[in-house]
This record gives sequence, C-alpha cells and structure tokens, in this order.
Amino acid sequence: MHVPTLSATVRPAVLAAAAMLFCTTVAAAAGPTPAEATPQATTAIYHDWQLHCVTGNPADKTAPAKSCEVAGVALAGDGKGIAARIVFGKPLADKPMQLVIQLAPGIWLPTGATFTVPGVAPVKAEFKQCVQVCFAQAEVDAAFVAAMRTADKPATIGFQDAGRQAVTLPVSLNGFAAAEDASKQ
Repeated sequence: MHVPTLSATVRPAVLAAAAMLFCTTVAAAAGPTPAEATPQATTAIYHDWQLHCVTGNPADKTAPAKSCEVAGVALAGDGKGIAARIVFGKPLADKPMQLVIQLAPGIWLPTGATFTVPGVAPVKAEFKQCVQVCFAQAEVDAAFVAAMRTADKPATIGFQDAGRQAVTLPVSLNGFAAAEDASKQ
C-alpha cells in the first residue's frame, strides 16, 4: 500500500494555500484594509493544530469582521512526511462549518475520503478538485465538532490509493479544542 505524501517541493506552497483556503475568500470580499487598521492575518499554534484568522476591512459593513480556520495534519505511516492536511472553517458566518481534506495525487477519487472521530458517525468528503493536490470537502455539524473537542483518541482519515487499497491515517486531536475556542474570540 502506497500512502501519497505532499512532496517537499510542493508542500510549502500547498500548505500555505490550504491555510488560506477559507480566509482568502473573505479577505478578497473585504477589500484592502487601511494601513492603520489591525493586522489582516494572524496565526497561532495549539499543540497539533494551527489557527489562522483574517481580519476584514472595518469600512466594509457587509464583510465579516474576522474569519478563522483550524488546520491539522496526518503524517505518513513512516512519520516523515505529511500525507494529508485537514482544515475546518466557516467561510461566511451564515454558512455551515466546512471540512476540507487535502491529499496528494495518487488516490482513487470516486470513493472520496472520510474523516472519522470516535463516538460520532464519519463525515464523507467528496473530492472537488485536483491540481497539484486533491481537495475533498464536506459540511460538518456542531455535534461532530463537539465530538472532536472531547475525543480521547485520534481521529482518522480514510481513502483509497490509486491501486484501490484502503488507507487509514491517524489525526491527532491534541489542541483542536483550544484552537477552535480561540477561533471564536
């Protein structure tokens, strides 16, 4: 079984792109921020999870004041490479929470990907696009997020590789609750 990993040459650009997945849409809609305004973007690390927030333009009353996302990774079986990136966020306040799973090429697209947290039904994510990496996306509800916050075991990402072999990757939830709490402040 081959676990595709994000290559060292693609990884920095891809991780930056994934970290901005939701926030870029909001920032673009908000327009430029005056120089004297608060910072446009902030990033913080909470154990195994990263919080990234973008501040909107205070002059634009239609844009949200702030949009945040929480991101984690799944390591390859050897622990030496990133096999997947997971991002949770709400692109707009009136829209549901979104889960985006980013995987390297070399996966079987028709089966999608699943994100499983102990104690709650798995979320099935459908692949939406592949460029240098593949993105699967799904909506998640409050009960799923609550289960992530309280789980005492790792979550998992499941998918099939190009040879149609099942792959399951553990995802640490250490720090998710703290990052999610901070995203609401």
